[in-house]
Amino acid sequence: VLGTSPGSTGEVADSALVVSVRRSDGQRSRGFDEFSPSRNFRERDALQREGRLGSMEGNSRRRGLARQRCPSATALLAACVIAQLSGVRGSASVPVVPVQQVPGGAAPVSITVPGHFENFKEAIEKMPPDAGIIMQVQPGEHRWDNFIEIGNRVSIHGAAGTVLPGSIWMKKGSGGDMQGIEMVKESGSCIIFEGGQWNIDQCRLCCSRWAVLWARCESEVTIKNCFLGGMEDGPGYCLNCQDHARVTVDGCHLERSGGEFSAAVAVFHSVRARVHACNFQDNLFAFRAVTAKDASLEVVGNSIQGDLWFDSTRPGSLVEQSNTHNGVPLVGTGALQTPDGLPLRP
Repeated sequence: VLGTSPGSTGEVADSALVVSVRRSDGQRSRGFDEFSPSRNFRERDALQREGRLGSMEGNSRRRGLARQRCPSATALLAACVIAQLSGVRGSASVPVVPVQQVPGGAAPVSITVPGHFENFKEAIEKMPPDAGIIMQVQPGEHRWDNFIEIGNRVSIHGAAGTVLPGSIWMKKGSGGDMQGIEMVKESGSCIIFEGGQWNIDQCRLCCSRWAVLWARCESEVTIKNCFLGGMEDGPGYCLNCQDHARVTVDGCHLERSGGEFSAAVAVFHSVRARVHACNFQDNLFAFRAVTAKDASLEVVGNSIQGDLWFDSTRPGSLVEQSNTHNGVPLVGTGALQTPDGLPLRP
């Protein structure tokens, strides 16, 4: 409890970083920082005349020094979150690392796995919601059985040599980013996105069967500078987009999708997808559309090796601009659209 006396309770308002005090009888303790202006000025003038109160300038200096000596509420809140997360109080071997302040909110908290938690699965399952966690995953394999479900916001950052050999299910209400992670799933998808906004950057994601990444429901996913590909028994899709998902794939390498009904990228239903500046190699087909009359797909500036489309079915809205197919420039079709619906040059 910050700045309270016995019988009082402290209240912390994160957005304004204000600490106030209530007495045990529920009345707010009154001081010169929370007052009725006219009444308080009269009391101040009276006390100054009696010599019992210093000048406002001197009091301001003293209040400023007191604020400098007090730790910020954000720093204390971050320390409390980490202590609750790890069950460690003041441990020198498990440092608490508040990181860059988010404008208008409390600072996120950086945790290390292993470190604050024994393993990746425990860290995901025990972190509290809305804590602003940045998870630093150490090199090595971090295995678990079945799926790990994520339902809150988290940033997952890996060091060189960090491998997650399992499946992650991003649930509705989740969100965040993943960087520098290698995921390998021998049978099944690496990540299933069911909701939230996610950014996947500089990751290597491989699986056999199913789809490497599966974006469905109302998820919004941006995938940049990643490798998406199959193992010896390739996946059905490198990327499978369904329902009302919104997906952007930028600067990625898509490789070794295989199987009877497979393609590197598949669009279903009412998805909105954009594939830009990617490299397609060793795929049975590059694209497939299934029940996609309400789907939108933009294919811009890609290098595509192998067969282009699975069959004659196309999305309801299709834009193909500035692509090459087996080294030959493709004839462009459709017009790119800005978010306002205006034509956009590739």
